[in-house]
Amino acid sequence: MKMKNILLTSTLLMSIGCIGIYEVPVDCDPDPVNNSVYVNTYVSIPYTIRELIAPYVQGYFSPRTHRYCDYLYPSNYPYDPFDLPCYVRADFNGDGLYDYAFLFSMEEWDYHFWYLTTRLLVVLSTPYGYVISCDLNLGTVYAEKYVPIEEYWSICYLPPGYHTLVTWINGVEFIETVYLPDEAFFLASLDPDDESIFYAINDAVYEIEWEEEKLEKRNTNIIEPTRGNKKFEKNTEGRKKMILKSTKSK
Repeated sequence: MKMKNILLTSTLLMSIGCIGIYEVPVDCDPDPVNNSVYVNTYVSIPYTIRELIAPYVQGYFSPRTHRYCDYLYPSNYPYDPFDLPCYVRADFNGDGLYDYAFLFSMEEWDYHFWYLTTRLLVVLSTPYGYVISCDLNLGTVYAEKYVPIEEYWSICYLPPGYHTLVTWINGVEFIETVYLPDEAFFLASLDPDDESIFYAINDAVYEIEWEEEKLEKRNTNIIEPTRGNKKFEKNTEGRKKMILKSTKSK
C-alpha cells in the first residue's frame, strides 16, 4: 500500500516538557448479525450507505444539533447538511468519491442516573464498493438525573492543507502544525484529552492525537474496543479548540 506522508512541524512556545502528535491506525472489522435497514437519523444518507450502517446502529440515534453546547457546535457556525456535529460527508481517501463519518448516540436511564454512549462510524469508498473502515465506541458518560443531557463529542470537516493545533501541559502551551493531503474530520470533546483528527489512506482510517511527553503509535482495537466510561463534566470554559486555524492547500 502506498502511504502518504503526514507532515508534522512542532513549535514549542515555552521550554518545559514536550508534546507529540501520534498517528493511531484504526483497523476495524466488525461482524454485525442484524440485517435491518432502519436507521434512526434525521440526516440525508444515500440508501446504499444507510443499508450498510443499519446493523451497526440498532438502538442508536443521530443527535439533533440542539443537544450540543456552543463549544462542540458553535451557534454562529453556518448550517451545512453535510458538515453537522454528528455527520460529515467528504472525500477522506482522495479517490474522488464521497466518504462518510457518523456519530450515533444511545441514551439510557436508571433510577438516579442517565448514561450516554457515543459511537463513531467511518464509511470509505473502495474499488470494491463502500466499506465500514472504523466502528469505534468512544465510551459512555453518565450524570445524575437532574443534570441536563448534553452530547459529549462532535465532529467537523477539515479541508486538505495545514492545520494548527494547540494544547497545554503543566501550564505550558504547545503548538503543532499538521499537513493533511486529503479531506479529514476533527473529533471535538468536552474533555480536551479526547480530541483528535481522523484521516484515511485507501481503505484504512487513522487518528492523530495528543500524547503527553512522547510520540507514539498504537492500534486502538488491540488495546481496548471502547474508550471506557466517565462522569459527565464540562471542561470548556476559557478553552480554545485544539485546531486554531486551517489553511487550505493551494
